[in-house]
Amino acid sequence: MSEAGIVNGTLCLLGCFSLLTWSVILLKALEVGWNAWRNHRFIRQFKASKAPQALDQQGLNAQAMRIYHVGLAILKRLPEQQHLSVGQYQAWHELLERAMRQQLQKEKARMESGLGWLASFGSTSPFVGLFGTVWGIMHALKDIGAQGSASLDVVAGPIGEALVATGLGIAVAIPAVLAYNFFLRQNRATLATLEHFASDFLHDTMQNHLLQATEYDDIHATVQ
Repeated sequence: MSEAGIVNGTLCLLGCFSLLTWSVILLKALEVGWNAWRNHRFIRQFKASKAPQALDQQGLNAQAMRIYHVGLAILKRLPEQQHLSVGQYQAWHELLERAMRQQLQKEKARMESGLGWLASFGSTSPFVGLFGTVWGIMHALKDIGAQGSASLDVVAGPIGEALVATGLGIAVAIPAVLAYNFFLRQNRATLATLEHFASDFLHDTMQNHLLQATEYDDIHATVQ
């Protein structure tokens, strides 16, 4: 493969990196905005509902709703018309908390999908561009040696390609790194919102469901 072909291949590779980077950025931006809207709507309805355990939003499919359904599935397994001892109360409480925590981890993994591509493009694109730069300079030096002249018309083409490769590598890396950091901050904020919702749901369940099914004397003895 000729020197010019290698530089052109490097430019094409960086062009593919740029296309993939902006595709991931657009998809993740839509995902973040859509999740934020759905979570806000479901949590608002959850707080406004007088009976959160009976809340039903099948068509919404929010992240908060999936956490809610996991907790609701645990509550449906409680024995009916049977008082719980303090030990059983604690066991059900831990089971509910663990199930929602696992769902939170699943939601976190979903939110982080695609960010690895941005991190990879942001870290490798400058080096790919640098490779094109070095190869272009080698091409220029070879032409100088072959023609015995360092005139502008001999070195302008290879060095120009080298500079384009450097610039394109930086142009790919900057939006990838900025988008990666932005989405990390958004994911942390979304996860904090989901954790607050899970805590509210757990508190509501303890007050209105588990405690009602637990023997009062046992709880009073434990508090004493």
